Amino acid sequence: MTSLIIDTLSIQFYIFGSNKLKENIGSSYIIEKLVYKKMIPRALKEAGVAQELSLEAWRTHPETYRLDSFPEERVEVGYMGGGNALLIFREKEDALKFVKSYSRLLLAHFPGLKTAFGLLEGFQYQQGEAYKAFRRKLNENLIQNRNASAVQVLPLKHGIVEDCPWTNEAQEKTIREGNTSREISKMAWSRLSLVKDAQEALLADFDDEVGDMFTFTDELDKFGQPDDKGYIAIVHADGNGMGQCFIDCQSLADTRKLSAGVANYAIEVMEKLMTYLVSLFQGDKPKLDWKLEVEIDEDTGKRKRILPIRPLIIGGDDITFVCEGRLGVHLAEKLLDYMHQTPINGKNIHACAGVAIVHTKYPFYKAYQLTEELTKRAKKPSRGQVGGSWLHYMISTGGFSGPLEDIIADQFTVAGAGRGKLKSGPYRVDGKAATLPLLHTGMKVFATQWPRNKVKDLRDALRRDDAHQNYFLTEMDARKLSLPNNGKALWEKGKTPYYDMIELLDFYPENLLP
Repeated sequence: MTSLIIDTLSIQFYIFGSNKLKENIGSSYIIEKLVYKKMIPRALKEAGVAQELSLEAWRTHPETYRLDSFPEERVEVGYMGGGNALLIFREKEDALKFVKSYSRLLLAHFPGLKTAFGLLEGFQYQQGEAYKAFRRKLNENLIQNRNASAVQVLPLKHGIVEDCPWTNEAQEKTIREGNTSREISKMAWSRLSLVKDAQEALLADFDDEVGDMFTFTDELDKFGQPDDKGYIAIVHADGNGMGQCFIDCQSLADTRKLSAGVANYAIEVMEKLMTYLVSLFQGDKPKLDWKLEVEIDEDTGKRKRILPIRPLIIGGDDITFVCEGRLGVHLAEKLLDYMHQTPINGKNIHACAGVAIVHTKYPFYKAYQLTEELTKRAKKPSRGQVGGSWLHYMISTGGFSGPLEDIIADQFTVAGAGRGKLKSGPYRVDGKAATLPLLHTGMKVFATQWPRNKVKDLRDALRRDDAHQNYFLTEMDARKLSLPNNGKALWEKGKTPYYDMIELLDFYPENLLP
């Protein structure tokens, strides 16, 4: 038998490479619903390998190996999920036919999507170290093939056509926007044409949580942002150590069970988050009395309030959503809490998250890149024996960009003896060693006990010299205003906890503080 692993490359760039939310939504829908679940059976049929293929048998009956049990079958699904899929063929020739057909279909229907294949003969339904060794060799072949050559994933451009204003590819399709039409590339069209399907699928996934009163939007400026504070937050969370869990699987059945558990996990986590978010806007005295945008349902004519959130990736332990800027850090905290509470096949995991809060018009891909950097920064202290769930965030009020380390060095570092970085974090969310409660406490003190003008004076004083800081502290002492958490000095060992507390006040609803 021959095993074939299909790996979708640069998923984040494919989804977030555009600054248009509608394209991001369409790209996410392609990855989640179509690239494997629709295109694999179609490619197998066109290649003459299988007229029908069960996409759920591996999940519902993980210990049933169909090529052993049904001699007439030529292929079965090993598993699907986590950005890759494993197929097992009885004959190598069938695997090669499939690769040819599948690659052509992706090029025709989803231009710009990059895929790599790993192929290895001699697959048996081994267990233990033999199975792990075979998987290791298969992954080595995948990496070798991925690096061997650049795959053509876009149709060749004709020199006689104009370029798409969004993708710089050839204009091939027409799309209508209101009463006007626009010529765009097939790559952009393949994503935009699926936005309605993506919306219907999202509402179906969270029908019980959203109900008839709420809906989702595909426009970033409809999260209910106030005009003078038009910010969005991109939240990205990733489970800790899941890659090692897959490596440790002792059989194909174990891999299938883990893949199925991870897939169910993401939906369950987001169901909890949606239930919580909806509860903030309901009841006689809702915790958030924001004026949400209203949309008319095309089918029923019913008015629905637009929730200030839009999920973009719900894939296993990898979750990304965009929301109203003031909810970013709070919902990230809740997300990490739910991710730890929700077991995968009976085992609880920790996770880390990054939150980038930017102007609504800020380039979306740059904001997502910042979110990824923040997530990686949050993961650093979680490794080894420390563990736990960690969160890191950044607020870009001035529109700065570049690598995270450069931003901190240029914008959030104060020179001088005893001084250093204004930004704290990452913050641990869980356990006795949690540092996030200290941030909450400080914010509450500044929000309820300090005059707002003095809070701003403190923020300015953090960047000033010793004389200004000593004068400020003396004045605050005279006014009987104490620093949060029994603080005595603005800086200690080159760090200050107060800048984050002050900065986050405008981006964290006061009545959501614990």
